[in-house]
Amino acid sequence: MSAKRNLSFAAAVAATFMVGGQAVTAQEAWPSEPIQIVVPWSAGGATDAVMRVLAGEVSDALETPVTVVNQTGARGTVGTNAVITADHDGYTWASGGVQDLGTYEVQGLLETSLDDWHLFLIVRNAPVLSVGVDTDFQTPEDVAAYMNENPGDLTVGTSGIPSTAYSAMQAFQSHVGGDFRAVAYDGDAPTMVALVSGEVQASTQSGPGQAPMIKGERIRPLAVLADVGLEIEGADPIPPITDFYPEFSAPGVTILVGIFLPSDVPDEVVTRLGEVWENEIANSEALQAYAAENGSIFSPIWGAEAMELGKAAVAETAWRMFDDGTTAVSPEELGIPRP
Repeated sequence: MSAKRNLSFAAAVAATFMVGGQAVTAQEAWPSEPIQIVVPWSAGGATDAVMRVLAGEVSDALETPVTVVNQTGARGTVGTNAVITADHDGYTWASGGVQDLGTYEVQGLLETSLDDWHLFLIVRNAPVLSVGVDTDFQTPEDVAAYMNENPGDLTVGTSGIPSTAYSAMQAFQSHVGGDFRAVAYDGDAPTMVALVSGEVQASTQSGPGQAPMIKGERIRPLAVLADVGLEIEGADPIPPITDFYPEFSAPGVTILVGIFLPSDVPDEVVTRLGEVWENEIANSEALQAYAAENGSIFSPIWGAEAMELGKAAVAETAWRMFDDGTTAVSPEELGIPRP
């Protein structure tokens, strides 16, 4: 065999390795196979809906299939843990609210922190205080009065502890006093069914999670738990809670929604996805239309900017939980500074 042929053969060997009897090219460009987005909540909810729009946009940008898989249970930790235990090769993504992801550990539910992830955010969703149409509540003050006169009697549908819907109701209760009784469901869709049927009296799920029932006048929205109102196409504007309680402030309860990749995925995955976020996702007409129709705030960011915003939101949420006695571990022990 000639020297030239020997070099060619050596290069071919170096460029390939065997997996399951098949030769695979080294440094194969990502992505080279389908991608899964794991949604830890039920189909039909706010996270599920926006992820299905995102999946189509990312699929077009990367020219590879992107599918959504719902893995519910244990307050969102089942789906998130499925991504943790999967190969960290960039083909399995977690999704949901940053505040949920960042407070699993203080709740003793799952050992993970924001530092374990790359954050790619899409929209921000503000919680809405809504009540059943058969209740007598017409304003947030009515709800506050009931909570104070009948501590623990008000039933509030949330996605469990430590969901951001629960944190939002905690923030409201901390400001107005009284008490409530949280009832946990696996995501927006079953929570809204419970509110419409009268199984619970109120809910603080996000605007997108409530939008279909608000448009259909199946529930009564009283206020957005933020300092700005909310407009959902096909429904009356919803006033901000500050119209009723000017001193109310809880920016951490506005849900930061996105997809999350383990921090140790290959660098080329993060770089390529960052390019997609800055170009295709930032200019996505489909995602912008989704936000306008569902009352979300379109805000696609990633990298250091997303991490800074996420850590601030998680710190506020974690410490509020701790102060209310609903954490298993002090945020301080986990290196989460008090805001």
